[in-house]
Amino acid sequence: MRILYFVSAVTIGVLCGGCWESSSETGYLSDYSNLQEVSGIASVEGSTFRYSDTSSVFVKGKYNAFILDPVIVQFQQDSKAALSQSKGKLKSQDVNDLIAYFYSAIIDAVNDSGYKIVYRAGAGIGRIRVAITELTKTNIVFAAVPTARVTTGLGRGGAAIESEMVDSVSGKQILACMESTPGSRIPFTGLSDWGGAKHAMDEWVSQFRKDLKRMKSAETQS
Repeated sequence: MRILYFVSAVTIGVLCGGCWESSSETGYLSDYSNLQEVSGIASVEGSTFRYSDTSSVFVKGKYNAFILDPVIVQFQQDSKAALSQSKGKLKSQDVNDLIAYFYSAIIDAVNDSGYKIVYRAGAGIGRIRVAITELTKTNIVFAAVPTARVTTGLGRGGAAIESEMVDSVSGKQILACMESTPGSRIPFTGLSDWGGAKHAMDEWVSQFRKDLKRMKSAETQS
């Protein structure tokens, strides 16, 4: 019986270790009321809530340039990252490196989509705001085990992000997102301390590129 109990306890530990908590509001977004869950299993593969004002963005093609605010860190209350930061376990250099990584990827997405980055508000200009609200370090020892990673997602790490695009003049919310994303289940990828967090950022940027592409398409059709 002791052996059976030990195996069960390990199994439970592995399964729980692969779980990923859903996002919670931090107060960063100007409005949360329009967000709707569109994908994800909140307790296992994170969660994603989105909003888009299709009448002003994807139909009229209203915006042609963007102000990109600095990416900031605003951790969820009582989050693991906030606790680690308070105990000095989350290094400022690691956080700054992740911010730089994310910010650079967003700039590339805007430029590659044919839009300009500007620094003054005005007609036809949107403002992009992004905050990292949770960070979980990748456990490389567990994440390097292919079977466990694929079946349970153990040790992948990840990140939570809140973002929005608002009109630079009126402040009206155009796009918004609140998501919690774990690292990839693909074996032998992201095997670094923050590989899972970077994967979450890459996923966000991938969706952002799709949004920009749709906006550009609407612009050419208007």
